[in-house]
Order: sequence, then structure tokens, then C-alpha cells
Amino acid sequence: MNLNSKKSILLDLSRDGLEAYLTLAIEEDSIEKEISYEEVMREINKFIKIGLNQDTVKNMISNKIYNESLCIAKGLPPEDGQDGYIRYYFKENKKIAPKINKDGSVDYRELNLVNNVKEGDVLAEIILPKEGKNGTKVTGESIPYKPGKTPFFKYGKNVKVSDDGLLLIATKGGQVKFGGDKIVVLDVLELDAVDNSTGNIYFNGTIKVKENIVNGFQVKAQEDIEVSGVVEGAILESNGDILIRQGIQGYNSGKVVSGGNLTSKFIENSFIFCNKNLTAEAIMHSEVTCRGDIKVIGKKGLIVGGICRARREIYAQTIGSRMATATVLEVGLDPELKLRFQKLEENINSSKENINKIDQSLLILENMIKENRIDEEKKMLYEKLIHTKIEIEENLNNLNREYIVIKSQLSNISSGKIKVQETIYPGVKIVIGNSIMFIRDEMSHCTFYSDEGEVKVGPF
Repeated sequence: MNLNSKKSILLDLSRDGLEAYLTLAIEEDSIEKEISYEEVMREINKFIKIGLNQDTVKNMISNKIYNESLCIAKGLPPEDGQDGYIRYYFKENKKIAPKINKDGSVDYRELNLVNNVKEGDVLAEIILPKEGKNGTKVTGESIPYKPGKTPFFKYGKNVKVSDDGLLLIATKGGQVKFGGDKIVVLDVLELDAVDNSTGNIYFNGTIKVKENIVNGFQVKAQEDIEVSGVVEGAILESNGDILIRQGIQGYNSGKVVSGGNLTSKFIENSFIFCNKNLTAEAIMHSEVTCRGDIKVIGKKGLIVGGICRARREIYAQTIGSRMATATVLEVGLDPELKLRFQKLEENINSSKENINKIDQSLLILENMIKENRIDEEKKMLYEKLIHTKIEIEENLNNLNREYIVIKSQLSNISSGKIKVQETIYPGVKIVIGNSIMFIRDEMSHCTFYSDEGEVKVGPF
């Protein structure tokens, strides 16, 4: 702004409008060597609306700072919004490390290899960007802030986005991981083997093992388990079917539990439970419980040693051996129900024994009370034994009630059968329902069944 040809008030704005600069321009030959505060402020107020530093203006005038540009006003810069981000609810880069027990020992079989998730689990969440704040130029004009960026999900198999677009959800149980740059849930876990390199495996889907599961390890799956090699002294548990192509060598410690069907080339020295049907080429010296049928097929088709229980039928080529190996076959009852019945009998007998022992102790203490030769410690013991006896008697009543119910169920014997295509040898015990037969002579091509409370033999 020119006051006259010799004297000027010049205002300049920075490119972003956040700073204003004042220059008091007076030429050397000007008649008026001073500029008043009032006339400077009159011109400034026409343009500058915020951030004016009046002290700077006063200083320039009082000290006659001419022909020099000074910053007299500053606006408010905008505060840009913060970018949003994705919060993951699983370990993105899972480190394999052994488990440290409470006692300080290290369990190298518990390596926690798999990121397990269930159907409906939240895998990741979008955290929205934070709002920014607009700025203001010295002229009073608004400066819009730069908004933060909203991230987006990259996802693949067995994953979906919630209706509001903020959550990533598993549509199936399994292993969550990054497949490239996408989050996926794999419902099949494929492993070369289960050994020290993997540790125990717990998986919410199907497990496939290309080679062996070695001694001492555990494999548990919510769905199926398939092993192309051998299971050696390991523990397998599945809610689905189990297929073991080369067989099970349990070393008298291995345990396999299948919620569906179980198929294995052979079973030896193992503990087996199968909720549906079991198929193998040989079962040797094992304890096998099956709620469906047991079928031992192939050239050998052999059952020898141990005990095999099935709900409906046991079929084999050969049962027992020429050495009269003790072998027990049971059909016609729910194996799980029978095992529970046997356990109840044990618990009932144990409870009765404990009550008898308590009664003997109480009798001794009661005599001491009568003879007035009991101290406080013995009185406390007496009261404790009475309380314990009441608890055991209450538990015994519950056991007896369950015992009666299961005994009634077991009395309803179904038509279980044992079918021998080739030979059954002496040393074999046949149990059908509540009926028992001991095989004393070698027999061939026969079927064992129950008729009027007795085990009968018919043709194959």
C-alpha cells in the first residue's frame, strides 16, 4: 500500500498464507521520515485477521526499522489426520519356541506351531483414521487438513468381512496365516512329519502327515487325521475320521481316539477308541473299543492278543494263534457304556471299603469318648471322620443310582455277532452281551451269536 511516492506500507503473505511480512519502505529523500503506528495498523487490519504480533509492529515503528521485511503474523497450521491401521488378533510372525513349565523345566514337544482359530473368530480389525484439524491463514481463511488413509483388508480362503467392513472373520476353523499378502484360514494342515521339528500339533481342522508320527508326540484335530507313514507310540485324537496308511505301533503307550471311523494297516500294542467303524489288516496285543463294527480284512485279517470290543460285529480271517494266545472279543453291548459300568462297580466297592474303614475308626474313638480319655485332637478327628463319611455316603448314593440305570440298559442285549472267515484258535474268550464262551478247540468258517442267553456257533 503506497502512502505517497516516497513512503509505503508493504504487506506480503507466504505462499501457504500462514505468515505475513511487513516492510516499512521510506526513500532517503522522503520529506516524512516517520510512519505512525495508527496508519500502519489501519492498513494491517484490512488484511490480517489472526495471529498478529503487535509488539513486532510497535518495535519496527519505534526503532524505525525501515526497508526491512519482518514477520508480524502467523496463522494456525492444519493438523493432518493420522492414518488408520489394521490390528491383528493372531501372531503375524509366530516364533517356534519350547514351553517353559511352572517348575522351570522346558518341554520341547510343546512348540505351539499352529495359529488355531475357530469359526466366527475375529482375525483382524481396521482401526479408523483419526480426524485432523483445519488450519487458518492469517487472513482468516480456513486451510483444510489432510485426512488420514483408511486401510483395507486383503483376504482369501475361509475368511469374510463383517457388514460394517471393519472386522475380518474366520468362516471355518483352521490355521490363520498370511498366504502371500492375504490373510487366509487353512482348514487342512499339511506336515512332513511330527517330531522334534514340529512338537505336538493341535489343529482346528484336518491334519495330513506325509511321513511318520514319532514316539511321545501328540496330534489332536477337530476334523480328520491322515498319516501316510507309521504312528509310533504317539497320542492321536480326532473328532472326525483317522486314516493311518502304514499302521500303529503303540509300544503299550500309544493311544488313538477317533470320533468317526478309524482305518489302519495294522494296530499293535496300542489303546484304541473308535466312535464308528474300525478297519485294519491286523490287530495284535491291543485294547480296542469300537462303537460300530470291527473289520479285520486282507490276507492276514488277524486278531491276536488283547481285547476287542464292538457294538455290533467283529469280522476277521483269523482270531488267536496256535500258541493259545489269550484273546478277548466282546460284542452286543455299547463298549463305552460297559466300561462306565465297570468303573462304577470299582468306585462303589471302593466307597464301601472307605466307609467300613471310617466306621472302624469311629468305633474306636467313640469308646475313647465313653471312657473319657479323648483329647481335643482326637475330637477334631472324630468330627472330621463323621463329615467325610456323610460325603462318601452321598456320593455312593449317586453312584448306585447311575449303576442301576446303566445295568438296566445293559440288560437290553442287541444282536452282536463275531464272524470268522478262516480259523479261531483255543485261548479265545467270546463275550456276547452277558453270555460267555471259551474256545477250547480250533474252529473254522463260523459265526458266533447269542440265542436265549447262550453263545451259539453257526456257519460263516
